[in-house]
Amino acid sequence: MNNTVDSDESGCFLDCDNYISNTASPENPSEELYKYIPPPIPLVPKNLYADNLPRCHQDMLLLPRLSGSEEIFSQGPEVSPSSTVMIPQVSLITMCESRSNNIVYRRDSSTSGLPYNANLLDLHDLIKSQETSRPDPVKFDNEIQPFYKPNLDDSTLVFESRFESGNLAMAMKMSNNEYNLILQNDINTRGHTQWFYFRVTNTTAELKVKFNILNLTKKDSLYNEGMKILIFSENESQTNNVGWFRGGYDIMYHANGIRKPKGNKTFYTLTWKYDFPYSKDTVYFAYSYPYTYTDLMHDLQILENNAQIQEIMARRLLCYTISGNRCEYLTITAQGTPEQTKKRKGVVISARAHPGESVGSWMMKGVIDFLTSQAAEARLLREAFVFKLIPMMNPDGVINGNYRCNLAGVDLNRRWKDPSKTLQPTVYYAKRLIKSFGKERPLELVCDFHGHSRRKNIFMYGCNYPDRPEATRTFPFILSKVSPFFSYSYCSFRMQKSKESTLRISMFKETRTQNVYTLEASFCGPNFGPFIGSHHTAKQLQEMGKQVCLSLAINAEIELPLALDPQPSPDGEIANLATIKKKDILTELLSTKELLVDNPENDSSGSDSEPSEDNLDPEEMAEVLPTTSRKRIDKKRPVTTKKRNSSNLSINLLKEKEKELQKCGTCGELLKDKHVCKTQAPKPKPRFSQIYKKPTSIFSVNQPYYNAAGKKVRDQATQTMRVPQNPVEDIRTQSPILSSEFKEKITGNLINRNRSVSQKPATRDYKNVNRSFNQNYGEKPGVWKMDKQGLPSLGKLYDKSMASPAWKISDMVIKKH
Repeated sequence: MNNTVDSDESGCFLDCDNYISNTASPENPSEELYKYIPPPIPLVPKNLYADNLPRCHQDMLLLPRLSGSEEIFSQGPEVSPSSTVMIPQVSLITMCESRSNNIVYRRDSSTSGLPYNANLLDLHDLIKSQETSRPDPVKFDNEIQPFYKPNLDDSTLVFESRFESGNLAMAMKMSNNEYNLILQNDINTRGHTQWFYFRVTNTTAELKVKFNILNLTKKDSLYNEGMKILIFSENESQTNNVGWFRGGYDIMYHANGIRKPKGNKTFYTLTWKYDFPYSKDTVYFAYSYPYTYTDLMHDLQILENNAQIQEIMARRLLCYTISGNRCEYLTITAQGTPEQTKKRKGVVISARAHPGESVGSWMMKGVIDFLTSQAAEARLLREAFVFKLIPMMNPDGVINGNYRCNLAGVDLNRRWKDPSKTLQPTVYYAKRLIKSFGKERPLELVCDFHGHSRRKNIFMYGCNYPDRPEATRTFPFILSKVSPFFSYSYCSFRMQKSKESTLRISMFKETRTQNVYTLEASFCGPNFGPFIGSHHTAKQLQEMGKQVCLSLAINAEIELPLALDPQPSPDGEIANLATIKKKDILTELLSTKELLVDNPENDSSGSDSEPSEDNLDPEEMAEVLPTTSRKRIDKKRPVTTKKRNSSNLSINLLKEKEKELQKCGTCGELLKDKHVCKTQAPKPKPRFSQIYKKPTSIFSVNQPYYNAAGKKVRDQATQTMRVPQNPVEDIRTQSPILSSEFKEKITGNLINRNRSVSQKPATRDYKNVNRSFNQNYGEKPGVWKMDKQGLPSLGKLYDKSMASPAWKISDMVIKKH
């Protein structure tokens, strides 16, 4: 037998002949069965996701993961920039062109003919190619040549940002000690510049350099409130195992008088100074702790390789992004029977909708690491909930170094009301996941992790029930008791109309879940509690994610073990979380009215702010984005007779069951066949139905004719025309348009005409005088005799005095009902 098989078959039939010969023995006849049945197929190896590499439209440098020991660094002094209004004097393009000879770095040097920092990407071909195949992974080329190559005696810094999550578009050398920097716009936008991440090489020991970032867009920043620059030094890491640290001095954020491309508003400048301690060092500068798409794939791969974690965690693909990157979600819960799993409530947590808010990824990492741990609290949470975690909502923006938008140039946290399947696929499929998950089981919590660039502390934006405000405020208040970094006084529960398309308000309305929040973590640090005046570290942000899970257990009234490690409270005291009860939290909330009222100073600006003016115009968007997405038309499979019969049978059975279960609205009994309501007497059935219809014309020739016996005849020469029951009264009452004189004229003619119609004399029967009357009009007076066609005879309701065998219409005594 040939032993070479395809890799995907996992060697299922290798050495089948040897296996049969070795297992079959004449002493055990039952083993003869193996001569005809192949050996069992071994377990197929788990998919290790070989496509973890990011996908991007440009080549990148591969960076190692920058890590090391962390220290808590204090904040710097607060700075008050000049309050004078800056009138823009010069545009950014004009300034860059005047300094073109001083450019020492440009990220995209192939944009000849395009305006400075256009950063436009045509998505027509990219989206169209997604219909057939995914783009190839990015080519990490470590041989990418630097833009500027210094000489031996040249101390010019060499800048680089062509790596994952990097953001620096241009650097201009003003002198050996000062550089002006231009950040890259978010792809297909005019700005959204806030996140920066770049490195410099060719450093000189004790060199003092001033950096100026010229094209920031927000009016204020935490850099004026003591926030410092995040720095990583490779020499410092190799020598002292130091990771990211805070540094820089003379930090200031102010308006610079450079005009924005559209309008008459000004850009803002971030300025700082730094002294390089080493020569030939590689130093990184960043806005916040980087957490790239590759870092996420690496962390998830480590969890999947753990056999114990595989039993409680499932990794699934949510969708592919515009660039073809994987957007994944995790399902974490304890093993159990279907009955046990069905009783568990649902929890949904997402992060990184805004790619520049890397603090959300570090909090998400804390959630994942805690829920997959062997801690007793984590085990209790897994037994009580089913967690759906979306660690990175915007992989394309993270890879390309965007701050707020995806490749389509839109803020994903403004597309939850009506997302596009083509341009915002992650929001489209995430919304569908949350809504279907909410139909499957009740949702206990929906939370979206973000970062805030203008306020300190960690806080929440929630929703509100005007009649019971404590319902949406209980969970944040519990979190303030658990976490020393969380501030309840900074929370806001207002639902502005401009925020209806955010995840928070959209899912609050559509899923009817009260605990829907946006968790905002400051890029700086807290201004209260035991860590006042310090910066948040990556470890503290992971602790914040863990504390969200612990607060969830308290809110669900899960009994936590008393051996739980004490946590520092916001007041600096050590408290055991097992002593915090939801009942006490509600009592405190209801007894203090100030806790149920929003502070007017708490505005939901920053990460959760209104759409920016940096978006492209509709005409510009039409050049790079497909205006309409093609809907995939699936061919309908023909319905077979078997399927049609089975579907019709099921529908009929459902209808029959519905009829059986229907109840009478008066007596409440089931509406079965011949049901008679006890509370109402049955209505008498009419002896005959009204069959006369008002003729279109009184003297219409199309009227049928009947003889004296009431039978329909063809000969109309000597027969009587059929007339209504009371033609005179019908014309008088049912013709309101006609005048009274005309009505009397018509009715008179009709009566005279009826009188002139000849009648066939009936044969007199002396033995039975009433024979003709009884035969024609019934034995009982006042009752009509119906012919075979259900038509009444000519006569009306008569007295017995009309029993004469010969009569005329004028002799009738018409009874009025």
